[in-house]
Amino acid sequence: MVTIKQVAEKANVSTATVSRVINGNYPVSEKVKNKVIETIKELGYRPNSIARSLKCNKTYMVGMVVPDISNNYFMDIARGVESVISPLGYSLIFCSTDENTDKELRLLNALNDKRVDYVLLASSTQEDHKLQKFINQGMNIIMIDTSLENLQTDSVVEDNYNATYKLISYVIDQGHKRIGAVNGLLSVSTAKERYNGFCKALEDHDISLEQSYIVNGAYNRKKSYEEVKLMIQRNMNKLPTVLFAANNDMAEGAMIALKEMNLKIPDDISLVSFGDINLAELIEPRLTIISQNAVLIGQKAGELMLKKVSGNSENNITKVTIPSEIIIRNSVKSI
Repeated sequence: MVTIKQVAEKANVSTATVSRVINGNYPVSEKVKNKVIETIKELGYRPNSIARSLKCNKTYMVGMVVPDISNNYFMDIARGVESVISPLGYSLIFCSTDENTDKELRLLNALNDKRVDYVLLASSTQEDHKLQKFINQGMNIIMIDTSLENLQTDSVVEDNYNATYKLISYVIDQGHKRIGAVNGLLSVSTAKERYNGFCKALEDHDISLEQSYIVNGAYNRKKSYEEVKLMIQRNMNKLPTVLFAANNDMAEGAMIALKEMNLKIPDDISLVSFGDINLAELIEPRLTIISQNAVLIGQKAGELMLKKVSGNSENNITKVTIPSEIIIRNSVKSI
């Protein structure tokens, strides 16, 4: 069994320094911390979590609460988090709210009872006062993917507004003027930011917003499929020339609906998405998308959490924004 002394010798630091990195109870320089973490990974050292919990008054458990456990996007975020926190002995408790705000609050209460050290939360609610109550009670929360304007806590998010604005501007540059959207619930910050970016791009290019082309896909494949089919049926005489899906699951639902309606992408209707679909490399045409770096979001959330618990960070609220890029493929027709 690898010992803390062996880690210290390999990293050329003292055992006290290794202990400080693991326990996060004293500031250590980034260079030294990274060296120790890499050595821990290399040697496969496993700290004694029970002894550490008693000594440091920590559980070394981190809760991660997401709206949809089946979405690969959130699984990739979890992978990113674990790659950062696992070497230091933290365990991740993964919870899914199924977009249910009451269930979200129940899960937060359960995690509070377990005395987790931190909660990484992709919230489905806009009722910030309910979440603020947990923070006021001492729960450490980092918002991931979503954010609430009045919530006094840290966050790691994507630049939803600007990324969507750029994607829709690209679509418009290809000659499209009849533009539809499959959006998520506007009570969720990501959906609201993406929809606002969508609307602003139309406005800046003097293109009117056609409400009959806008549907609520509720961030899931089945709902998107149903709503896109209904939208197509309502507008058979004047279809949109392009659809924007505000996440990968809704893009998949839209693709299934278009196929059932015998509409080809991009010949009949072009399709773009915020985020890539599953098995994207096997499906033609390949979608033009906003690329999401979910693993990086998880890594940044894990790093921010470790800085906060180590005291190697200022007490002010930190917001980390992850930039996104457009990947142009062959799902948009020039008209």
